[in-house]
Amino acid sequence: MRSSAAFQDANSLALAGLIPFSATDWPGKLTATVFTQGCPLRCVYCHNAQLQEFPVVGGGEPAADLGGAGEGSGGTRGAEGRPLFSDALELMERRRGMLDGLVISGGEPLAAAGLPAAIADTKAAGFPVGLHTSGYAPARLRALLSKEATRPDWIGLDVKALPRHAAAVTGLAPRAAERMWDSLRVAAAAAEQYGVELQMRTTLWPGSVIEQHLEELQGEVARLGHELHLQWARNVDGAGRYVA
Repeated sequence: MRSSAAFQDANSLALAGLIPFSATDWPGKLTATVFTQGCPLRCVYCHNAQLQEFPVVGGGEPAADLGGAGEGSGGTRGAEGRPLFSDALELMERRRGMLDGLVISGGEPLAAAGLPAAIADTKAAGFPVGLHTSGYAPARLRALLSKEATRPDWIGLDVKALPRHAAAVTGLAPRAAERMWDSLRVAAAAAEQYGVELQMRTTLWPGSVIEQHLEELQGEVARLGHELHLQWARNVDGAGRYVA
């Protein structure tokens, strides 16, 4: 295994935590999962708000400690004791044959520096890569998918809402929120062209704009050749705000 210094570019991917075993982050797979620090979205139902703030270069508040984050990761620690990406790869190497792959979640990985290098290093080490994303920055997603070295093997794409409702759900400016819809087309094309596994899913709660227009949303996803998987927001009030 290469030293941490060899992973300098991948280690620029700011991590909030590392979970050594997960059976829920990639359907049918047992994975390790890393969580990137920072997300430009402000979804009302977000239950990981501690991952929203981007790290401050050269310091800042400590990143979140997700339950079990960093457990068994070993290796060199990054700023404020948070794991480095090289820790994740060292963990994968120690558990080669036990884990099916590595999932990069967030936060929002597409908003993080170092993501292409992190994917490339993981694949070069012989491990499949799963990516959780909201579709933020479709041009960045397209760039990742255009090269075999940086192309995830599986994508869990969180479809926030129909374009006209996306700003209200995500807190993004309307144009930025609507542009996220382009990622559905980008990911669907990659699934067809390259065989990338793709799960499109949405989060809803009773009375939400997503639920009210669910049939239309499902139809739009079906037109791209995919099924929309539903997941219900946890511990939210009637307006969908996370309250736990």
